[in-house]
Amino acid sequence: MPEAAIAIAIASAAVLVILLLLLRKRSGSGGEMEFSYDLSEGERFSHKWGYTDTRFEFDSPRTVRVTGNRYPLSGYSMPGFIPFAEEVLGVPFRPEDAAEEIQDKVVHAPKENQAFLDALKPLLGDEQISLDPKDRLIHSHGQLSVDEIYRLLYDSPLERTVDLVLYPQEEDQVRDIVRLAHEHDVCLVPYGGGTNVSGALVLPSEEERMIASVDMQRMNRILWIDEENLQACIEAGISGKQMEKELVARGYTTGHDPDSVELATLGGWISTNASGMKKNRYGNIEEIVLDATLVTPTGDIDVKQATPRNSTSVQPKGLLFGSEGNFGIITKAILKLHPKPEYQEYDLLVFPDFEKGVAFLKELRQRKGVLPASIRLVNNFELRFGQALKPAPTFWKGIMARFQKFVLLKVKGFNPLEMVACTILMEGARSEVEYQKSVVFKTAKQYGAISGGAKNGKRGYALTFGIAYIRDFFNQFRILGETFETSIPWDRIHPMIQAVKKSLLEQCEAAGVEGTPYLSYRATQTYQTGVCIYFTMGFNGRGLENPTAIYHEIEHNLRQAILDNGGSLSHHHGIGKIRQNFLPQVQTENSINVMRKTKEAMDPGNVFAIRNGLFADLDS
Repeated sequence: MPEAAIAIAIASAAVLVILLLLLRKRSGSGGEMEFSYDLSEGERFSHKWGYTDTRFEFDSPRTVRVTGNRYPLSGYSMPGFIPFAEEVLGVPFRPEDAAEEIQDKVVHAPKENQAFLDALKPLLGDEQISLDPKDRLIHSHGQLSVDEIYRLLYDSPLERTVDLVLYPQEEDQVRDIVRLAHEHDVCLVPYGGGTNVSGALVLPSEEERMIASVDMQRMNRILWIDEENLQACIEAGISGKQMEKELVARGYTTGHDPDSVELATLGGWISTNASGMKKNRYGNIEEIVLDATLVTPTGDIDVKQATPRNSTSVQPKGLLFGSEGNFGIITKAILKLHPKPEYQEYDLLVFPDFEKGVAFLKELRQRKGVLPASIRLVNNFELRFGQALKPAPTFWKGIMARFQKFVLLKVKGFNPLEMVACTILMEGARSEVEYQKSVVFKTAKQYGAISGGAKNGKRGYALTFGIAYIRDFFNQFRILGETFETSIPWDRIHPMIQAVKKSLLEQCEAAGVEGTPYLSYRATQTYQTGVCIYFTMGFNGRGLENPTAIYHEIEHNLRQAILDNGGSLSHHHGIGKIRQNFLPQVQTENSINVMRKTKEAMDPGNVFAIRNGLFADLDS
């Protein structure tokens, strides 16, 4: 190539880089705290995830759109979605292939305990006691894809449905319900937002007693705020969205921001030992909650005063975190508060590959001591999936997209099938955010990253709250899948991921799965000693003789691959029923026995017989 042509090419590339930098600067999003999810209420689906105003639907044979206007991906046609899904899964998606939802869903006849009902009626209003079949079915499952949602909508009835739904409105009513259940030999199941994905709400088919679901969502008040000591006492049935909306209006936040924040409840987070996307700044749920009240058949588990920290023997609040409905009903909690951040800024970093992204996260965590509120690294599949969720570009946006692609692939030399992205949210004092930003970008540059801009970072963060709806779209095409997560030491991340990939491919081939299985993953939370890796797995169940059984075998083997390669059984979803068979691999026999004896002490009649985790085989 002549020197003049080379000079022109270099100059053109430089101009493009400058243009991109200018565009990035113009798209900055710093400012006061904004919510990344829609604050409006709405009607929820009876069984699917989320709100009825939001669903993925075909708007042509080759394009889809998301209805409503609740999320950043709502209201426009997505020309890249179906082609991407067909590319990665290797099967077609046509409107006429969608399965019809079962309309007349089976609700089993209730088991009756008239003495219990007669004792309840003087203590609860008529509107707090429901025998309605629709209410009973809604309260008989969580959001585990295959065992609960796919099965209920397209396959076969649930094996067991609750017999009664109760809606307490105050703590004394919860105590009355628990006392009477113990007296009349009734099984109780605490119910929050119904978002659990570990099978924790799957009802034991062998339970012969009446099962009453205790829906806590009417207990949703902020009881008090201590502004001097930055504490609040909040009822356990409050949703994350309602809690944060009310706190921010008063100038505070808890900072707990999981994917389920719109729908899940405070009590549910405690009972599953949850984690949120902003845990770097605010902590996991066990660090946010100072104390909580658990109502059991033998009395309340509580302390008389919540203090910043104490050394008062074994602390009872530890029994609440991860309790999964086995011990009692969580009624309220005292939480740490933070002043709402005065400044927020988003960004997106693009790395050449996942390995360099992980090395960047480790450097930032272990050596730099700078922790944005949220920093999440997604693999190449998730990055490309995010691109497939975008609308067709306008003329000028199309030009800029081509400019960006040229710089990324030609000037920087990134491989489009290997590059990954890291979404970042920094918040706090403006000076703090500016310092974090300088360290983050200086460090990222050492690992070959370039910025994708604040606008893309904000969109990537907010998309998290809308992505769960995609599962329900794919379910109707017999795509079986779910998310699962683990915590893993830094030096075991890549071997563990490769083992999961290998196991999935081998098992799907052996089972005769048509097409290619899908596996994406992201590092969602970092720690000094490792990270949380969050997987999304799915494969085509069409043509398989028993697709749900094959799914469970594959999923079981993937979890075993995680354990064999140094990962934890769960990071924040809990154990429920889908992981409980693995517990002898991670806890000693004596540890298990101690917890079972603790259960017997608090609940001698096994009123709370949902049988999650360690308590699978307890007799009623």
